[in-house]
Amino acid sequence: MAAKTADSDGGSMTPSEPSDGDDRSDRDSDYESDDEEESPKASRRHSEKLNIQWTGYARRTPVILFCPEAILAKKAPKKTVGERYHMTYKFGSSECKIVRNIFNYHGFHEVHPNSSDFNLIWTGGHLKPFTLRSLTEFQKVNHFPRSYEITRKDRLFKNIQRMQQIKGVKHFDFIPQSYILPSEYQDFCAAFLREKGLWIVKPVASSRGRGVFLCNHPDQVPLDENLIVCKYIANPLLIDGFKFDIRLYVCVTSYDPLCIYLFEEGLTRFATVKYEKSNRHIRNQCMHLTNYSVNKKSDDYVKNDDPDVEDYGNKWSLGAFLRYLRSRGKDTAALMMRIEDVVIKTIVSAEVPVATACKMFMPFRGNCFELYGFDILVDDNLKPWVLEVNLSPSLACDSPLDMKIKTNMMCDLFSLSGVVCHDPMMRTLQQSRRNQEVTAKIAARAKKERTVLEKISSARYRPSSASSLKQRPQSAGSSSGSRPGNPQPRGMAGLNSEEIKILRRLKEEDQRKGGWVRIFPTPDSWDLYSWVFSCFT
Repeated sequence: MAAKTADSDGGSMTPSEPSDGDDRSDRDSDYESDDEEESPKASRRHSEKLNIQWTGYARRTPVILFCPEAILAKKAPKKTVGERYHMTYKFGSSECKIVRNIFNYHGFHEVHPNSSDFNLIWTGGHLKPFTLRSLTEFQKVNHFPRSYEITRKDRLFKNIQRMQQIKGVKHFDFIPQSYILPSEYQDFCAAFLREKGLWIVKPVASSRGRGVFLCNHPDQVPLDENLIVCKYIANPLLIDGFKFDIRLYVCVTSYDPLCIYLFEEGLTRFATVKYEKSNRHIRNQCMHLTNYSVNKKSDDYVKNDDPDVEDYGNKWSLGAFLRYLRSRGKDTAALMMRIEDVVIKTIVSAEVPVATACKMFMPFRGNCFELYGFDILVDDNLKPWVLEVNLSPSLACDSPLDMKIKTNMMCDLFSLSGVVCHDPMMRTLQQSRRNQEVTAKIAARAKKERTVLEKISSARYRPSSASSLKQRPQSAGSSSGSRPGNPQPRGMAGLNSEEIKILRRLKEEDQRKGGWVRIFPTPDSWDLYSWVFSCFT
């Protein structure tokens, strides 16, 4: 795992590089330290100890950094920052032990599910539109609106099918031939007559292998449920005769513009019965399904109790799998490029509906982030297939290897998402102060208007010389915008303020990404995917 080191940005409780001559507003003071007389040496000592990155314009906004190494090594908790800002979290529809441990370790405290004073809410499902619209700028939630566009199996297939129709099947051929039942039952029967063989039946909104079975005839499929039936991939790549799939962790920090990260490590999950192509064992789930929740019940399941041994038992790390392939002369770099390509195309297929929902329901650009669990099957031609995408991938840690990978992944996820150090109780105080400011501005404007009206009224009763009415017109050069004496930062010429904020945010994410690798956008993205986005314009 990539070790985390202190950023040059971060550390102290006060901004390390304030810009000269900047006047700070009352709002900025919420993020700053009360220790105004701290010496430079003390500030440097804090910089080495505190897990903070200063972000935003003039580096006035602190973001907390999460430290997986300290948790795994069971060192003293890093509670200083979280406790200083009275940071809180809450759970929505489901709780998660590893999330609670990480936040408690970093000085957060849990609040009631009905409380509105929180920094981050972790939920297993989507929030209601009203709750999303009520978020303040510093609050975060772990789901985008309508992210089910790729996590429901029927919506995933329909979005990929739409891209196949627009851009051609050969560019989006990474999901098996599928039919949604009962509405497409006749089409499924016709396809079965053309291509006899095994098909796999899944509920459209289920996970962990529940309700999944294989069939070799349409009569075996019930028509009273919402199901998706897919052509079974009969030539999976095998390791020692066992079928497996790969669980990849993918993070989206923004849908507008789209920004996708892939975690450097993942899990390789094996079936517990050796694979056979014959139809004699189509009811044996432990041969055909690789879900951990299915195979852990098998007497043949082999558990790994050593986190440093990543290629033993029925669950390996992604790194161990790639090392195994390299030892047998396979091109793992090309495989990972193909996997990244299918991940990007899967998310792009749902970008428009999700981005549209974000504009409707998200009050601030940074309110949401998403952790997807991609299940990838690799066939014997080293071609990756997307089996499904999980909205809330399992974070259970049933083995030391799980704990190591998921703790690193989750800590880096929270660092990447940019949880602002802000006291959630200040939310109401800021709103009250903002209301007072607005009231004061309205009163001042009304007073100014009365003064102007009085001057106009008095001017009607006395002559005025032309010279007294002439005013020098405001020149373009005196405006507050860009001018020769005040150039834009290097590399940002031609960008507006919103685009500059986006670029700054991406650079700051890059500094705290830890083990996450940005796969979109990259320097090659336009050359590789501009043809995909042309259908959206």
